[in-house]
Parts: sequence; structure tokens; C-alpha cells
Amino acid sequence: MHIPTNWTFKNLDIAENFDAHVIEQLPWDPMATDLICHLARCFLQDNAVLVDLGCSTGTITRKLADVIEDRNIKAVSVDNSREMIENFQGVGEAFYGDMMSLDLYPEFDVCILCLSLMFTEVSKRKQFIRGLAAKTKAGGVIIILDKIEPPAGYLGTCINRMSIKNKYESGVEAKAIIDKELSLCGAQRPATEGLFDQFGLHFQQFFRVGDFVGYIWENSEGP
Repeated sequence: MHIPTNWTFKNLDIAENFDAHVIEQLPWDPMATDLICHLARCFLQDNAVLVDLGCSTGTITRKLADVIEDRNIKAVSVDNSREMIENFQGVGEAFYGDMMSLDLYPEFDVCILCLSLMFTEVSKRKQFIRGLAAKTKAGGVIIILDKIEPPAGYLGTCINRMSIKNKYESGVEAKAIIDKELSLCGAQRPATEGLFDQFGLHFQQFFRVGDFVGYIWENSEGP
């Protein structure tokens, strides 16, 4: 897959090769995806609503296909890349749109954002998270896996170097690693830890590898 000078998901070559590219760049991704899908399965009761935001080619709903069918789940997937939607291989309804436009999708029991928040506008994230919480049904959850700003100081340097080490040991050429990092400049803006501890929501961590962290929030009280 050719790495563009300025990273974009609105690229047919990227969309057609995206699943293999993710595993190449993030060797731990299959384990993280399995964990996300397990958590989703635990919160999806009969006739529930599942929303996958930044769905890319539909890996999440594809892995949850059995529970979606067996429990009559309404699955809605959204991505702002037409090329990704054209290559969607998941289950349920998938459409092109901005996931930050909250009126595009229904209230939900489970909402998943897998490696998508870091490509959104920083200035809109706080209100977006608050809006998602308002759309979460009682007993429902928001599940997020995203890149987080590393700690300051030498520890942050160590974590960054570990990420490079993981990619290199998985077979990615050194030039490809550098090209991808430079391509992401400006397109990928990691979130901060504080984003997930606002408005009294208190997201809990369920996964962490280097500067990639999984968070979950449960609407245990309801509106």
C-alpha cells in the first residue's frame, strides 16, 4: 500500500488494503478488537442498538455478526470516507457521514469508537463525548480505543520507541515506518487522559499498549 504524503482515509488504495495495514502497523490490534467485541457482546441484549463510529471496512460488526443476528441487534456504522463505505464488509447499515454529527444515528446501547477519535477535530471532542453520553441508553456503554498523548519526560520517549520497535519487529520496513509517521502529521492528534474524566463520566481503562488505551463508560443510572 502506498503511504500518501498527507494521510487520508479518503483514498481507494488505503481503503482496499486497510485491514492488513492496521495489523502490520499495530500487531496487537487483533487482541484489542477481540476484547472490544467481547465487551460489546456482554452489553448487547435482545433488540439492542449498536453504533460503530469510524467503522472503516466494518471489522467490528463483522466479528459480532452472530450476536447481531441471534439477538436481533440494530447495527449502524458510520464513516466519513466514501472509499471505506464502498469497501464495507461488516453487518447492518453503513453510511457515509461525520460521526460527530450526533443526529445522524439513533440512541444506542453500545457505541464503539475504534482508532477513530484521534482523527477528529480537537476543539469539538469534549462536547462530542458529552453528546455521546447523552445518547447512551440506561445500562449502555461507550467503548473507545485510541491513541493518547504519552507521558512527559523520558518515559514518553521509551513508549514511543516501543511503538517503533513493535512495528519493525512485525516486518514493517524502517522507511515505511518513517513515511507513515510523517504522513500522520496534522491528521492524527492523540487525545489526552483528561478527555475521559470530564462531566463526572469517569471512563475506566480496560486495555493499554504503549500510548494506545481502551476506555469504557457505562450509563448505569440512565437519564
